[in-house]
Amino acid sequence: MNKGILCVGTITVDYAKKIDRLPVLEELVIIDEVTFSNGGPGLNIAFDLRQLDPSLEVEAIGCVGNDSNGEYILQRTSAIGVKNSRMQKSLNSLTCFTDAMTLNANGRRTFFHHPGSNNDLDLDSIDLTLSSPRILHVGAPGIHKKADSHQPGGPSQWVKILKRARELGIETNLEMVHLDAEIEKELVLPCLPYLSSIIVNESEAGSLVDMPAKVDGADAKVDWILLENIVKEIIKRGVSKLAVIHSPAGAVAADATGMTWRQGSVKVPTSDIKGTTGAGDAFASGVVYGLHEGWGVQECLKLGVATAAQNIKSFATAQDVKPFKETLAEADAYGYRSVN
Repeated sequence: MNKGILCVGTITVDYAKKIDRLPVLEELVIIDEVTFSNGGPGLNIAFDLRQLDPSLEVEAIGCVGNDSNGEYILQRTSAIGVKNSRMQKSLNSLTCFTDAMTLNANGRRTFFHHPGSNNDLDLDSIDLTLSSPRILHVGAPGIHKKADSHQPGGPSQWVKILKRARELGIETNLEMVHLDAEIEKELVLPCLPYLSSIIVNESEAGSLVDMPAKVDGADAKVDWILLENIVKEIIKRGVSKLAVIHSPAGAVAADATGMTWRQGSVKVPTSDIKGTTGAGDAFASGVVYGLHEGWGVQECLKLGVATAAQNIKSFATAQDVKPFKETLAEADAYGYRSVN
């Protein structure tokens, strides 16, 4: 049986820049503090997986620029034990980066994003037979010019790599980023028949199937029936095994038989929360790890919310996750929100 997880897609360097207020046009505002870390759904999940289980074989393939940020990504992946020998390099673009301008008063963020080298990612050139992973994780369609492109009526590179994986007997998983709904549907819906699983937030999922959903906070009222109907509808669109929605309040899942599961999020005290960037990727890593290990769906969801809890207790995007047994023990100690 194949083993290990290949993570393919978005790679970025995230810069968190703290400011007192956003400037008006032509005004200068002082940046009080700058921190940076790796980011992107193609890379964050690889880092989280290696921290959950340092013995797990994890490879990341994305596209970086020939610059200091690209070298930073290569150094960080090597240091944590993520294989990077097939990382693509763009000679003409900067490594993708995002400036998150964060208000000191309340932590609210405004993002400035440069796609850079992600536009040059070439999924068609990836030979899946060289590593034969158990699971191929991809993320995220919509922000990669070459991978997103397709002839009228033809498949995108995302569809083609997922199809190749399924033909080789490799399980497949997809994450999204929240974009214009029509762009999301154009790129993601054709992928669904080639997915073993999909793990997305409630807004992304609702946009896919024209069933809008939004959970405003961890303790907000949740329409769990609506979320279950959304994951069931995603299964109907072609996902073969499992569709999962995560939200601040918890998660729901449905399988091909129509069975559903719910899992409340971890009750992390507000005083312990440092940030939420990368929490969705952390959740996905917990679920994907459980799927790789053959766990039941409820156990996968529990590790998902527990790993997300690790993430929100850290300022970093994907650097402070503990091994899965410790992660679950800490979550159990905090307790979980009700899903009734």
